[in-house]
Amino acid sequence: MTEPLSAVEAELVLSPHLQKIGGCIELGWRRWLGLLKQDSELGIIISTRSRANLVYDFIRYEAVNAFDGCEGVKVGDSRGFLLLTFEEKIVLRFKKFRDRKYRTSGIPTQQRREYANQVLPGMEALTHLVAGYLPDKEGLGLERMAIACSLDDDRLWVLELDLGLGETGIAAPIAPMPAVPMRDTIVRPKRREIADQTGTEER
Repeated sequence: MTEPLSAVEAELVLSPHLQKIGGCIELGWRRWLGLLKQDSELGIIISTRSRANLVYDFIRYEAVNAFDGCEGVKVGDSRGFLLLTFEEKIVLRFKKFRDRKYRTSGIPTQQRREYANQVLPGMEALTHLVAGYLPDKEGLGLERMAIACSLDDDRLWVLELDLGLGETGIAAPIAPMPAVPMRDTIVRPKRREIADQTGTEER
């Protein structure tokens, strides 16, 4: 295992793709909102776990379409979840955050621990990142979208992504973000226009 990239180094690699990454999450979420528009009771009927799996499938669909054939990006699959590899330096997966500390949801499987601890077999030399989203309590809007890097269950840094849904009037306003203790600072990129599963783990 090599030392993970810093937030600044990772942003340099990902900067040409941040719009697409955020767009995949937002478009995936909009598909969920589209289902709710057809049947508002789905918000009550469908569990948060099932919702997370649905949204993951929607995000996965958007990501494959957005990055397939994209220069410098490899689209792959590992034991049921999508992996995007950027310039042979970063491997990124999509997940739902369960709180404002950017912790992810799901059962702590061996694969999930390996990914979070930067030791996923065959990818030890790459920095492992999670592109995630945090829904609001009502499940109608997104509070946060970000790319997070962790090591040994400690959050190293977070790169926040711009939310565009609030501007369309589809999602609820973004709530203020309380300070989160981390080893490194939160990197906020300039404003941009926005265009494992194993067992029963939430995506």
